[in-house]
Amino acid sequence: MEFEREYRERCAKRGLDEAAADEAVRVVEEFGATLGDAESSLAGATPAEVERAMAERVAAGWGAAELVAVARWYMAAGLDAVSIRLLAYMLPIGVLPDHAKRLETLHGAEVRNRVMERVTVPPEGAPPESYPAATAAFVKALEAELGPENARRVLAWNVHGIPAAAWAEERERFLTAPSIAAWLAAWHDRQVAVLQRHADSGELWYEQRITQAVVDWVRDNPEIQGGVVEGNRITRQKIPYDPERFLKSTDPLERRRLACHCPLAASSITETGAGVPAAWCACSAGYDKFPFDVVFGVETEAVVLESALSGSERCRFAITIPESVLALKPAF
Repeated sequence: MEFEREYRERCAKRGLDEAAADEAVRVVEEFGATLGDAESSLAGATPAEVERAMAERVAAGWGAAELVAVARWYMAAGLDAVSIRLLAYMLPIGVLPDHAKRLETLHGAEVRNRVMERVTVPPEGAPPESYPAATAAFVKALEAELGPENARRVLAWNVHGIPAAAWAEERERFLTAPSIAAWLAAWHDRQVAVLQRHADSGELWYEQRITQAVVDWVRDNPEIQGGVVEGNRITRQKIPYDPERFLKSTDPLERRRLACHCPLAASSITETGAGVPAAWCACSAGYDKFPFDVVFGVETEAVVLESALSGSERCRFAITIPESVLALKPAF
């Protein structure tokens, strides 16, 4: 298999033992055979051919594990466009079912069942374009059952299951900072440094290609990868999903699509609006507030100020600073 050495090295870096790496190689070879020739078609296939082959394998029973194995090979081969696209298949998996579990925890099984009987969740491994209809149905059913405010509270949480330990070091930095604003400024500087390393190395940052123009833009925008204190709240702006293309584009509709991170909704953004209600963006607000929950040591509230689904070219949130945190540390 072409790039096998590089592929096995990448697998090892991700914690796979030899047996797991062998299985991953087998999956990639099977995918190559689906394309036509395991030795040559993997690298030579067009993105459309890769997607057709993946659809065939998903129909035959492939799921998240096989998707990751193939996407990882395209990363090892340096074919970023294909790997980014395959990773996009991964991002929606489990999101709607996990929201349904939270709904049941907060409001009971009967409410959950009434909402979910109106939603058809795509199978694992389906392309992201298959999700907006299910997402829209979920939001509409949720608001019909609970009203907008209770629906927002269901959606605004750590749906991706990020461990609190991921932000433990940042909490220690916050506790020793002279003010909330000073901690935010230092946090932003550290995040810019991370982006700079990716721009210098050329390695993808999550699913994103980072250029020097992106680094410079983020450096000049403290709300992005940081936050700005405004009264008793912190305003934050999400870095676009595809920041390189976002900065180059002059088309407002394209910029909205490139700004949106949500694979369950982005493809619904059209000239006539978004097929997924903007209320869904409370889910993204929940993702953005989670670091503050950990750093502040107390649950925070987050609201959406602007979003690509509501017609903006940026996604922007406000996190309320709890009174207990303001009593502990000055804002400025």
